Amino acid sequence: MPRKKDNDGGKKKKKERIKVMSESGQTDAERRLIRKKQRSLHKTIEEAGDDIEDATKSTFDDKRDENNEVFEKVFYAREAALDGENMALIASKASKQANKLVSVDRYDISSVIKALRRKVVDDRGNFSWSKLGVASGRCFNTVPKVYFMNGPSGKPRLTKVVKEKKKRVRIDEEAVEENPDEILTQKKDKNGLSGMEDIIKSVSATLENTVKKRRKVMETKKLGKGKGEDEGACLVKLVVNPKSFTQTAENILALSFNVKSGKAGLSKNSTTGLPIAKEKANANQMPMSKQSVLSLNMKQWRDMVEHYKVGEEDGVKNRRNKNKK
Repeated sequence: MPRKKDNDGGKKKKKERIKVMSESGQTDAERRLIRKKQRSLHKTIEEAGDDIEDATKSTFDDKRDENNEVFEKVFYAREAALDGENMALIASKASKQANKLVSVDRYDISSVIKALRRKVVDDRGNFSWSKLGVASGRCFNTVPKVYFMNGPSGKPRLTKVVKEKKKRVRIDEEAVEENPDEILTQKKDKNGLSGMEDIIKSVSATLENTVKKRRKVMETKKLGKGKGEDEGACLVKLVVNPKSFTQTAENILALSFNVKSGKAGLSKNSTTGLPIAKEKANANQMPMSKQSVLSLNMKQWRDMVEHYKVGEEDGVKNRRNKNKK
């Protein structure tokens, strides 16, 4: 339902603007009279402090009303400051009245210090710490502990253990690793092979020679029959170059191209279970072509060289940089 409109059409009455300072038209004589009343009221508030703090009396309400009555005639900042002082004094007395209404004992720092200075003093009137200790000791049941510079007397002294620093073992390698930042640009021979093609052929030739040597050994020991699936080269010894991490990565990439083209294959040794590389892959057993990501870091490369005891004569020979003199 819509609100009922007032007799004046439902319009709110505008608050009347109070003129202050010189616009108020107040004379100096009127101002002096107001200040006189304010100072007189301030004096009566101080004198009636105990009555204001008493909640059973109406002194607080009376003084507050008197101050508000004088404030109605205040239009200048000077008189407003006096009014603020009177209000602050009334408020402080009223707060003490509220504290008295609380039945719980309340203490402040000043009252405690004053009580101690009255009670805990020696014959000369000075503060006595010994008397304070005797008086407060009754409130505690624990026995005071004694500590020395070396710690508690009831505990054994701890001996400091000096930790020995482990010596760092430095592995010196005779081979000099390539710096990948040292990349030189050289002109390519149109009739010659690219660098990767050369590496692929080198890996393929090394694999072929290794398989032939292994086949001869197996025939000499009469192990050729029924063991054809193991006629391959150790994959690690084939591609890992003990002198160069970079060339090891190149050999692995080159072997992957040979596997992709069907010139080489990978399998496991039936006896040891280690990976081997074959000269040719079986076309009937070749899986679908897919791409794999191989992760190899310097630590893994060193571990393989040490574990498999890879030598310079085992796999693909170390390639020298033609640009270095």
